[in-house]
Amino acid sequence: MNSSKNIFLLDSQINFSEINYSNNRDSQIITFDFDSHDALEKKSIPHLISDTLLSKKELLGIRNNAFLLSDWYKEETIEKNIEYENVNLGSLIQAEFINILVNYSKRFLECFNIIRKFGTDENYHCSGLTYEIMKYFSVKVEKINDSYDDSLFFPLDSLKIKMKLGIKNYSTELEISQNFFKKLKKLTEKSSIFLSKKSIESTQKNILISEFNTLSYESLFSKIPEFKLNFIFFNRRQPTVWNTKTFSMIKKSGVIVENDYTLMNNEIKNNIKNDKKDIEIKINNIFKNTDFFDSFFSISGNSFWAPFSSHFITYFKKRALEFIKEIQLAKELLNKFSFSLILLHSEVGPNEKILLQLAKLKKIPTFLLQHGLINDSVDGYDHNVYRGAIPAESDHAIVWGKVNEDYFRQVGIPEEKIHTIGTPIYDNLKDLNSIDSEDGYVLLATSGPTKEDAFDLTIETIEKNIETIKKIAEIIVSYNKKLIVKLHPSPDEYDPSKILRKINPEIEIIKIGNIAELIKKCSLFIVIDETTAILDAHLLRKPVISVAVKAEEFGLPTVLRNDSCALTDLLSFEKIFYQMINDSEFRNKIIKNADKSIQKYISFPYEGATTLLSFLEKFENKL
Repeated sequence: MNSSKNIFLLDSQINFSEINYSNNRDSQIITFDFDSHDALEKKSIPHLISDTLLSKKELLGIRNNAFLLSDWYKEETIEKNIEYENVNLGSLIQAEFINILVNYSKRFLECFNIIRKFGTDENYHCSGLTYEIMKYFSVKVEKINDSYDDSLFFPLDSLKIKMKLGIKNYSTELEISQNFFKKLKKLTEKSSIFLSKKSIESTQKNILISEFNTLSYESLFSKIPEFKLNFIFFNRRQPTVWNTKTFSMIKKSGVIVENDYTLMNNEIKNNIKNDKKDIEIKINNIFKNTDFFDSFFSISGNSFWAPFSSHFITYFKKRALEFIKEIQLAKELLNKFSFSLILLHSEVGPNEKILLQLAKLKKIPTFLLQHGLINDSVDGYDHNVYRGAIPAESDHAIVWGKVNEDYFRQVGIPEEKIHTIGTPIYDNLKDLNSIDSEDGYVLLATSGPTKEDAFDLTIETIEKNIETIKKIAEIIVSYNKKLIVKLHPSPDEYDPSKILRKINPEIEIIKIGNIAELIKKCSLFIVIDETTAILDAHLLRKPVISVAVKAEEFGLPTVLRNDSCALTDLLSFEKIFYQMINDSEFRNKIIKNADKSIQKYISFPYEGATTLLSFLEKFENKL
């Protein structure tokens, strides 16, 4: 009789030194993430990567299924019982929940395929999330000691915020926790008492702007005093002021800043305290409907509710209780002022969703303001909807140019809802708009795999991204070109600093700051896949090379299809790079195509603040 094989299912939470496995045909190691794979790879320990057990069809299914499951709150039996002050609490977790669903579903499907491949008679050794899932499939599962980590179910809580502290000639970049960031933000909110002293009558019309980055909209704030418009600024997830520059900008603009400090009162505090108890009871009751959840939360015909339920209930209860305060503050804000319209950057953020739902009750028009490059491929429609870039709930959409105007029409947005008026975020590039010497440095902007896409979570994609950054750097340095690398601002972005410094310690790595200033001084701009910064480079007339890394599941955006960038993969990069720095005709052709492209992407360049404010003034006067 054959003895059972020992199969070790490892991830980065496990202390590998405590694992007692033998490297023979009676044992098999399977890794579930990059860190565990990398650790074994460095020790030359043979292992199987869990990703390889998933087909391309299954990876696509994980993403599409996550979109569908994130709509769980719309079910009729659920919807009525998770409303609070006419806001659906389930809708507020959607963006974060998609991240959770993609990561969990991938692990669940991998475990399911492991059982299909090896059977239930083998001895499985695993920990944490994998242990919980494998217990559901087999009785022959032994738990390995690990360090408990619930970051999969609270991805936003575990993110690190990048900040720059210091003065002009001396500063340092560091990462801080979400909790510490929230404490710092709360301290800055007290500065609102020193800002606008403008008194507003109850009959006056006001415009609410929410979740705007103050520095990005410097041009807008500088132009506001020239118009007869009252603005209320309400940021919940990011600070409004955090240094002397932003404080001065807001003060000079005359914008009224509202926040926890200005809105909170004893009545709201009592409501939050009392309502939390009622909401908790309601939440406990909805999850008693196990038949619905058991059938709804499934993938490839297999329910994963049993191992998933306790985590999801804990997660949703925590978030729902946090949102009670956010809803109470938003409600107080909308009662405090009479709003003619609301400007939002996204439809997927929880605070934006709160305002959208409350605005509908008060019949306040809402505008979705484009804030970045949208993949205008028809295949990317669902992706754009679930990332809040398409006006599914907003009454109007403000887009930068004809490219996105045409895209919105193509996907069925009524023409009267679309307003093409440019953007203020590029106004300040006018002062930078000139071409420097071609002998300037090369700028590389990294843009690694995300944690919200099943393809991006694969070891193949992660390693390809790392290898691409490494090879690009090696090639640029070999041509004696100075290289500056600007890391993507996302808190969970891969940091290649150690690899780059091994290649050449003189490579400059910048983690935060305005990329336009760097683009202005470069001779060539290189990006991984696509990024909004391509448009900065086009406006600044700098040639762009885009190096493909990730699978283009959603199709290519127009900016990568209209010859305004030189497209390449890693194998052909050196050839394109050499051509770009030595063939002026090729280089100028790319810049010329970019000039044509930007005209369709950005209407009214360098006048975005004026066109936006003029539009808002006309709209308000019609009310």
